[in-house]
Amino acid sequence: MSGASTSVVRESHHVAPENFTAVTQQNVIEILYQGCSEDPYRPALIIEDGLVISRKELLERSQRFAGYLSRFVKPHDRVVVMLDNRVEFMIALFGIVANRGILVSIAPTAQEHDAGHILKDSTPVAAIVGQPQLALMEKLRPGAPTLQQIVVVDGEEPKGLEAYESLEPPLDFSKSPCERDDVITVYYTSGTTGAPKGCMLHHGWWLRVIDVDLRLFRRGWQDRQLCCLPFYYADPAIQLITSLASRGTMVAMRRFSVSRFWEVVTKYDATEILSIASVPALLLKGEPGPKEKDHRIRLAVHAGLPKELHAEMVQRFGFHWLDQYGSTEGGIMTRVPLHLADELVGTGSIGVEPPSMQIRVGDDNDEEVPVGTAGEALIKGPDIYVGYLGRPEVTAEANKGGWYHSGDLVRRDERGLLYFVGRKKEIIRRSGENISAAEVEAVLRGNPDIVEAAVIPVPDTLRGEEVKAYVQLKPGVTMTPEQVVDYCKSKLAPFKVPRYIEFHPEDFERTPSMRVQKQPLRARPDQTKGAWDRESGSWR
Repeated sequence: MSGASTSVVRESHHVAPENFTAVTQQNVIEILYQGCSEDPYRPALIIEDGLVISRKELLERSQRFAGYLSRFVKPHDRVVVMLDNRVEFMIALFGIVANRGILVSIAPTAQEHDAGHILKDSTPVAAIVGQPQLALMEKLRPGAPTLQQIVVVDGEEPKGLEAYESLEPPLDFSKSPCERDDVITVYYTSGTTGAPKGCMLHHGWWLRVIDVDLRLFRRGWQDRQLCCLPFYYADPAIQLITSLASRGTMVAMRRFSVSRFWEVVTKYDATEILSIASVPALLLKGEPGPKEKDHRIRLAVHAGLPKELHAEMVQRFGFHWLDQYGSTEGGIMTRVPLHLADELVGTGSIGVEPPSMQIRVGDDNDEEVPVGTAGEALIKGPDIYVGYLGRPEVTAEANKGGWYHSGDLVRRDERGLLYFVGRKKEIIRRSGENISAAEVEAVLRGNPDIVEAAVIPVPDTLRGEEVKAYVQLKPGVTMTPEQVVDYCKSKLAPFKVPRYIEFHPEDFERTPSMRVQKQPLRARPDQTKGAWDRESGSWR
């Protein structure tokens, strides 16, 4: 690591040139059409098991499916998509957006409670699901009166939508009527109170994120971005569209796997990695092998690097991991500059704002705090999120004073570098997933044998945080922790199911407003002691 500098750092000083624009298109469909038309036989997407989709095929299939969707998807209509990592997810995305519709993403592992909430809240006109998700969607359909059509992706990939593609003439993407201000995606984010809310993103959000990404790290036809994340996140679509805009290719894993990771990297010549949460820690736990350094990876971008592992990651794998701070609302909000990669290894810095973004570090009154003091990250920039679906009052509160209130605590040093401190919101972040404690508590309270529940985060070296549930049973009721977990599994996506269960024999301490007072629970020195551990199946 080189000696530390004392000069002020600004990311805009290190993109060449500062007024360079990587993305000139006015909507995502323009990027797709131009990228596929100019280089039709270059792979757009390679799946780890060998499936290769050329740009030509991606465009043609997207146009054909868009033609079918034009039957019933009108401007601003919402369509839920609940699919595993299949090419058809991306075909559905482009087909919906080309019709000026809005994709609403649902985790393919979601269950009755979480998927049901999104269906009711987003009022979709259609759902696109895989065969494994069909039974759940049919079960939930009576509670979603706006849902007119269920499209089933089935059969050999990428032909899972072929049954629909020939029913209407293709939609010509060269004549797309999309407008920059059109909302095109909704991702549900966990809130501190109540159920998750739908974060609305427009073309402008996507164009800015892609432009910033390409300005901070220039790419070309030789670059292949490795995607090891679920497609229902925004990140894989960002990687694909960024690749289309720069003549590159995205290489996708069906799901992240330590044992397959380096095999996929080397087999398909990946040059870049985007990772989150426990990916680096899990890779470090894997057995060392020659493929860890026999690759073309130029760098990795990671959200929330474990600083204590950072140096070991660089040494073992042979490339830099750049820390990045972002959110669904703000997109890319900071990144470690490339020229400081060596110097900032192991410091925990999340870098600085990219061009056009601003972050103020504010106190509870939104007044800027002194350098070195932790405060809430207040975000301002062009083309951040549009707002929360159907929640204007929540949107107004989050954007008070013209700054997006992230709920995250950061500090800035004398050079302008930022450091993530913690979360002001009551969110549990497990392996990169944001989990609303309130949502899990609501599920637990829905069990007739449970009077009250309190859910808190527990620190975990592998996953960052784990979910712990304190459960108060009805008098005279006997319930095992396995039964609590099974109940949660029937209602929630697997990553939201509590790992630790502890029965609370009496009522919880409460605030004056009768909310459960969680501070005494969080203050306990060892949160896992005396709790039942789902992973070991035993009491600790």
